[in-house]
Amino acid sequence: MSLLSLEKKQKTVVLSIILAVIVVVIGALSGDVGVLGNMTLIGAIIAVLPFFIYKYTTYAWVRSLEGQFPAFIRDLADSRRSGMSFPESIKLATRANYGKLSEEIMLMHNKLSWGIPFIRVLEIFQHRLRQSKLIKEAVTIIKESYKSGGDIASTLQSISRDMVMLKEAEAERASMVKQHVMIMYGVFFMFVGISVMIILVMVPMIQTQPEGLQAGNVGIGFSDPCEGLALFPCNLFNLVGGFLGIAPGITNYYVSLFFLVVVIEGIFTGLIAGQLGESSIIAGSKHSLIMTFIGIGVFLFITKAGFVV
Repeated sequence: MSLLSLEKKQKTVVLSIILAVIVVVIGALSGDVGVLGNMTLIGAIIAVLPFFIYKYTTYAWVRSLEGQFPAFIRDLADSRRSGMSFPESIKLATRANYGKLSEEIMLMHNKLSWGIPFIRVLEIFQHRLRQSKLIKEAVTIIKESYKSGGDIASTLQSISRDMVMLKEAEAERASMVKQHVMIMYGVFFMFVGISVMIILVMVPMIQTQPEGLQAGNVGIGFSDPCEGLALFPCNLFNLVGGFLGIAPGITNYYVSLFFLVVVIEGIFTGLIAGQLGESSIIAGSKHSLIMTFIGIGVFLFITKAGFVV
């Protein structure tokens, strides 16, 4: 299968992974741990960020279409009541402004003008907007009503009314759960604050302690747990330390540990916030990106500013 035959989503994933691998390989060829750490992080961002952006832009596009679709259906119902056929009704609809939906309506009009049957045009329209479950179900009802020969205008009016009610219910729910999204942000910022305080207060205290206090025959040590180890996660901690500019040691161990935990916390807390606020994990990708970049920015600031030695 060639790259040209892939869908846009698949192309985005494949190209992102290829670019990410190239970036990591360049970092590995440099022979510098710090460069490899930076390149690995950049590669991870390149691998993940385009996919998140693609999914979120698709989600925003679908939401925009769903917002305009009830008005389009309502205008179709009015045109049908005035005695127009469906091709004439859709032609008239091309003169109105339905935002991003106008392009899809124009495509429907063009296909009808080429002599394609109305049912087939609806099927193509339904397939193009298959990401929207709401529009997909509405078009299915329209097709069945058209085939049965019932009062299609009343059916269209009912669909439009029901969709408006659903969108209003979603908007009301979103306003009610907005406070829960703010709570998720509060939890994340609290966790980042606790992590920073532990790094700034506890790590220096550990550094000042002797490495091997002897209590009888029991050794109480504060040495680097990754000292002399090159296995996971110690090798990952070394890469993170190289990115943050911290030499290997006990400081690098704890800073890298909390850095990775904050990144993981930001990703999944953002996804939960999106699920709570908009009933979509994809919608939470923007929250994940915001939280993750804030967490990375905080750690870069405290390390580059010299707060962590």
